[in-house]
Amino acid sequence: MSMVYWAIKGFLDKLSKMLQFIVWLLYGPRRKDLVEGSVQGYDILADMKPGFAMINEKSFFLHKFVGLKDVSYLDREDVTLYSVTEDEFVFVRTKPEVDIFNTEKYPFIYNIQHSAAEEVLTASHSTVFQYLRSKPERDGKNISYLHNPGRCGSTLVAAMMFSTNQCVVLSEPTPVLHLALMFNKKDYPASRKTVEYLEIVRATFLLLCPDPDKLYFIKPWGLQTLSLLPLLHQALPGIKEMFMFRSVQPTVLSFKKLVGSEKYFEVAGNWAISKFPVNYRSIWEKVKRGKGDEVWCFLVLSQIHAYMLETQDRTDIRSYSYESLLKNKEAFARSLLKEVGVGEDYLGEALSALYKDSQANSVTHKKEKVAAVKMSIDADAIRWAEEVARNEFGLEMVGDDGQISNMTHQWFK
Repeated sequence: MSMVYWAIKGFLDKLSKMLQFIVWLLYGPRRKDLVEGSVQGYDILADMKPGFAMINEKSFFLHKFVGLKDVSYLDREDVTLYSVTEDEFVFVRTKPEVDIFNTEKYPFIYNIQHSAAEEVLTASHSTVFQYLRSKPERDGKNISYLHNPGRCGSTLVAAMMFSTNQCVVLSEPTPVLHLALMFNKKDYPASRKTVEYLEIVRATFLLLCPDPDKLYFIKPWGLQTLSLLPLLHQALPGIKEMFMFRSVQPTVLSFKKLVGSEKYFEVAGNWAISKFPVNYRSIWEKVKRGKGDEVWCFLVLSQIHAYMLETQDRTDIRSYSYESLLKNKEAFARSLLKEVGVGEDYLGEALSALYKDSQANSVTHKKEKVAAVKMSIDADAIRWAEEVARNEFGLEMVGDDGQISNMTHQWFK
């Protein structure tokens, strides 16, 4: 009975997406509905969220892209940054009654920004830079940022911080992803020397975290954002950075269950590498093997290597492992709160998140429910990963799970 149910549900989901795409083709944005010279309109609608073009009761188009005419509009609480491109920043005005920062209800902010959006606004870089220069100077000291490779417990950590009610939590904001992809597309390496975009990095994070009197905690998308590791502290010297990781084998297995298909696992992995910084793409061309398990092992190892490189001469980025969370939940939470700047009085609230499903309302949670449970990572892939880790990245993988034994600056081992 359950198999029939999931088959019907899968068919209806696909049919719904197909109909939505047809409606977008028929009634979607036309050039006259976009800002003159805008490069962002079609990107969001075609690549990210076709639902922006669906019809509603108010107008022929649900959302028209309009140019920002008054920068003071950015001071509104219901106007938030949604994307960034090489030419412009994109904002959405959301329904005032919807708390888009409720991480417990909306685990990933980009989903609710889209579904609650009432207006899409674009502004040039120069307009936004001038707007920010009119504000008091900030170094990002009220911002905490959790670098991570994905599938490592980072969403759970974001839920822990939200439970304290002491931070504005942004879980997977799209501007951070788009910023990293912009660098990667231009074939810039993940390097401190890539300084041309420091102003846009600074602007992006200040727009995401506009109130200097509030603490912000950002948990970005995993995988694609490693190119920001060498740049954040240069753009915002006061920002607090952390790195969350997990043993290689269970991380890759979690990705595999999320994708739910051996075939698409390899396809998705190769696509992800194509969006990587050029220096990591070059390493992959040197060592690559055409199997999904190996591809994803490489993706995860690349993230860890980027962290190790950045911390060769820095001691201010603490690393946290998922295994250490399981080993000592209270000590983990206490250290995390201290790093972010939240008092120990909120330890109980942070720990309460561990007994809830941090992804209960997310798309990824639904996918995992129907993913094949009998999946594993090939032992040969792990042995291959051990060699790549050692020879290319200087990382030591030990044990069946592929723990990184020489990880630096761990809060505790």
